[in-house]
Amino acid sequence: MTGFIRLNGVPTARWTPFASHVRNAAEIERALGSLAAQVCANEATATSELRADVRETAAAYVVQIDVPGVSKEDITVDVDEKSLRVEVAFKREPVEGETQVLSERTSGAATRAFRLPQAVDAEAATARHEHGVLTLTLPKKNAAAQKRLAIN
Repeated sequence: MTGFIRLNGVPTARWTPFASHVRNAAEIERALGSLAAQVCANEATATSELRADVRETAAAYVVQIDVPGVSKEDITVDVDEKSLRVEVAFKREPVEGETQVLSERTSGAATRAFRLPQAVDAEAATARHEHGVLTLTLPKKNAAAQKRLAIN
């Protein structure tokens, strides 16, 4: 079981020697990935990767991305023919007169990009942000009707 992680923005293959022997290999991989991000990355890139679900219906692609604690003003969504790019800025506001005892939430930006199998109608696309989840509905473009040519 090999997955891909990003190390300073570069996709890197992850070796999982215990995947066949461990029952919860995904949990162990997630923990090791989180540890690697904390050890190897700086403050700006230590922000956890945006977790997403992409579903397809007959008429559209539906993308849901977890963005807990982020206001809609801090989210940028770019839609093109077959690509989607989401950028999220995580901000922490220091409180005057308080001392930080523990800090696990980072500040910075995270980006996810998707290549879609079929072109989408960017003009008809919609975005909704509620309860820490960004939901994008990307209607598919109608494929050009195939035409059979008569041979003269």
